[in-house]
Amino acid sequence: MLAGSSTRHTYWERPILKKIGTYVWPEAPLLLVAVALLAWPGARVWLHDFAPAYPAVYVVGALQCWRFQRTRLLFAMIVLVMADRVLLHFALGIDAVIPPGSVVLSAVALLLPLNMLALAVVPERGPFTLTGLVQWTAIFVQPALVIQLVRSGETLPHLLDVTLVDPSYFGFLRIPQLALLAFVIAFVVLVSQLIWEPSEEKRAMPWALIAAFFAVNVGEGGLDSTTYCATGGLMLVQAVIDVSFRLAYQDALTALPTRRGFNEMLGQLVGHYTVAMVDVDHFKQFNDRHGHEVGDQVLKMVAAELMKVGGGGKAFRYGGEEFGIIFDGKRVEDCQPHLEKLRATIAGRVFTIRGAFRPRKKPDEPKQSKKPRKTLKITVSIGGADSTDPKETVEDVVKAADQCLYRAKETGRNKVWVRARPRI
Repeated sequence: MLAGSSTRHTYWERPILKKIGTYVWPEAPLLLVAVALLAWPGARVWLHDFAPAYPAVYVVGALQCWRFQRTRLLFAMIVLVMADRVLLHFALGIDAVIPPGSVVLSAVALLLPLNMLALAVVPERGPFTLTGLVQWTAIFVQPALVIQLVRSGETLPHLLDVTLVDPSYFGFLRIPQLALLAFVIAFVVLVSQLIWEPSEEKRAMPWALIAAFFAVNVGEGGLDSTTYCATGGLMLVQAVIDVSFRLAYQDALTALPTRRGFNEMLGQLVGHYTVAMVDVDHFKQFNDRHGHEVGDQVLKMVAAELMKVGGGGKAFRYGGEEFGIIFDGKRVEDCQPHLEKLRATIAGRVFTIRGAFRPRKKPDEPKQSKKPRKTLKITVSIGGADSTDPKETVEDVVKAADQCLYRAKETGRNKVWVRARPRI
């Protein structure tokens, strides 16, 4: 990490807290709010008044999933709303044949995690592909099948209530042990997927499963189960929003914010600020000589260093091999030492070209290669300008930084060139 950069992190920007946040935000606070509101008698009255509007969460969520082609989240939303409606249906005593307290709760408690598990392991396809049609059929056939089996005999109840271990260990739970086992297996798989390949969707799924567990564990359907199911649905909706935001504002290759984010941040700045434009030297030659895969690795390496720039700078992928850095509240002479440090750090790194069969993950004991590995020297040119002239627009400052960047390239590359002028 570059000198001085760690001291500029706010409390909530510390790496360990940011890492934890990627696994718990915003799902954990949503679940805690639901638990707190249900435990507060005054809030329960308020929740009861709004309960008829809870299905709107699923409708909005399903439309968002459909629009942004999040098939897995769409089916998870449908599973939650169907479980909630089935529990509520029998809790209200609408079905005279199957009274409240029947085996329906046990069936829902078992099928819900199994469905979430299936959605996690089945490859995501469109809702109208063959895989999607099979999922539609499986989801909608289950309620009718369970009801028919319950009405026809007593075999199913005995299977659902099978005892696996001493019941005294789970006295605080209201769901059968077989359903609990299904929840545990589904949770382990979902969390493993999240740790292996973190994403907004994979983060929302295990939290929605926890909300679903709370919903079925409270017993027959009612305010509690409906609130928890709606909370799980809200988590899935938030995941769709987060995915859409990332696709629009985060570069897929470098994980830096995109040019759209760069322009929006510039539009929000007030007072002094500095813009620095960074360009990888001779980048076209890297692509032509070594291929686009090597070029992508170069961009990722440069982006990793840009993320650590000091002085409070925020880096963006501007386009191609060009990056932008914004220093809010800083004059260009205050930012120049940090830009020089960035340039020197990138120039001092040795970039080793990956072999054709080199594993993506570095092994604990790398094998010694008989042939010398090809290395590249990567340098960047940087141009900077600030907003000290009140007559200049944001576009003028960016243009001035670009002109300084070209000047750095014209004078030999691997340089930082900033605009110097009398202060007004």
